Amino acid sequence: MERMNDDSGQGQCYLVYEFERRAYPLTAETFSIGRDAASRIVIREPSVSRVHAEVRSEGDQYVLHANGPTGTKLNGETVVTPQKLTDGDRIEVGSAELSFRRGRLPLGVSVVDIASPAGHDPDAMTKRDTITNPILAPTPASADRKKGGPTLLILLVVLVLVAGYFFLMRR
Repeated sequence: MERMNDDSGQGQCYLVYEFERRAYPLTAETFSIGRDAASRIVIREPSVSRVHAEVRSEGDQYVLHANGPTGTKLNGETVVTPQKLTDGDRIEVGSAELSFRRGRLPLGVSVVDIASPAGHDPDAMTKRDTITNPILAPTPASADRKKGGPTLLILLVVLVLVAGYFFLMRR
């Protein structure tokens, strides 16, 4: 993947997903935002279209294209025609807020390492651990625990109590 730099020497360009505090590096490829799992930024809410908006590289600029029927906003204004992005622009897709950044990122924002298409799991950023039933399938965390941790402690306490009771009753 080729990364684009602008002519002003300010470096790499990013879309920063404010809620997640993650920066997605922009490349010469089209960058999609939407509900579809194949989107680069997945926003799971009913008001967002599968491919709601796209950021495309056009020359040395990035341009925002709104595809969703429910509207995409750029700096508070509804996007009707493609709009060139400048540093600090705010993009609203549903309730998600993104910002366009050139060069330096705000503190506390981590850069998402975009995997190659061959090994890319488009839904990896949206997968979360769920509550599982340990009887049906153990979770990876429970498999890593030492066997007999709390059970061994309880057994030891019961053994001490029984020994104490036996010792006191013999007198």
